[in-house]
Amino acid sequence: MYNLYFKGLSTNNAELNQIRELFKTYNLDFTALYDDYGTLPLLLKHKLKMVLDDRINKRNPMGQNFNLICHSMGCNLGVIAAEHSKKIKSMVLISPEFGEYSDEEKIIMENVNKNNSGVRTKLDVSKVKSFILFKKTQPIASAIIERINVPTLIIYSKDDPFIPKDYLNDLADRKDNIELSIIDTNEHNSLLNEDSKSSVMRLIKKQIC
Repeated sequence: MYNLYFKGLSTNNAELNQIRELFKTYNLDFTALYDDYGTLPLLLKHKLKMVLDDRINKRNPMGQNFNLICHSMGCNLGVIAAEHSKKIKSMVLISPEFGEYSDEEKIIMENVNKNNSGVRTKLDVSKVKSFILFKKTQPIASAIIERINVPTLIIYSKDDPFIPKDYLNDLADRKDNIELSIIDTNEHNSLLNEDSKSSVMRLIKKQIC
């Protein structure tokens, strides 16, 4: 099965290559859809969907059925792309940040940012346009995930302060197509963590193979 990958907003090329090499050790591969999100349209939802469809078609020229593997900001784009596609057979969403945050979760996020505790997050990136895109696609993805029925595995780290855990837990309880796995780490990208990457890859392989 063909695999397409939406990277996280702050994932650089070296990290993307590191993830690709990790996949190869599990006899898996993927085609990255974007190196940089700065070229995506900011304002019109229908235009964004057209651009995403066009990019997927270019990365999947044979029109194969495919799996979508997404991280963080990439989860927003993956969910938007999945709304009307009949080719997507399965999705893996790693550390998605759509949905409603509880008041407690908002306070935790604010404190982490205020204290600048060294937790590396998308909030530190310098590409302003890409960050604006994240903020605009977040509510769109939050609405779409409620109505699509693509088999979906959501993976997040137990102590990641930027995940709407209550919402994602409730989502998995309400929707039969969504399965949830929680990793015992605080990393926003568990594929780059030595202690968690093997567990995450096993979950991914089970979902997409």
